[in-house]
Amino acid sequence: MLSIRTVSTSFKFQKMSQPWLTALRHISNETSGEAGGGGILRDHKGNMCCAFANAYHGLNSSLAAEALALRDGLLICYSRGVSEVMVEIDSLNHLHIVIGQLPCPWELACILQDVAAKTQNLKDEITYAPREANKVADCLAGHAPSCPHLVTWNSWADLPTFVKDPYRLDKVGCPSIRP
Repeated sequence: MLSIRTVSTSFKFQKMSQPWLTALRHISNETSGEAGGGGILRDHKGNMCCAFANAYHGLNSSLAAEALALRDGLLICYSRGVSEVMVEIDSLNHLHIVIGQLPCPWELACILQDVAAKTQNLKDEITYAPREANKVADCLAGHAPSCPHLVTWNSWADLPTFVKDPYRLDKVGCPSIRP
């Protein structure tokens, strides 16, 4: 952001081309500290048990949002008495941090320690799945910044309308292609 601030104070925005202005706005939105996380809990047959979305404020990185979403999902499992969990996350960096292949950044340490302490009785396996492999979680995470607090849905009928079609496609194994 320092280099972007330097550019923005050194040049007049009126003289910048539209693609540059669009790119600067996009980068600025990504670093605003506002993010969301979401996920879906499924049974062994792929049926929805619960879905969630939560807005996160004041974050320093997308990895922090990933860690908070992991925390929320695991805590929901724990609170529902689920003892064995297979978690799919869509960030390879986050996966490598969680399984200890990369050092844990300081802003994630407290979050991940809290997760470990609160879910020590859970048997979990954490794997990587590209975002396209779980469009439902991606849609819920995109919706999360508009949620005033952690929101959960307990049935397919309760899900927001824009999540129902991706759920149906996920359920039958139809791949999603990123636009």
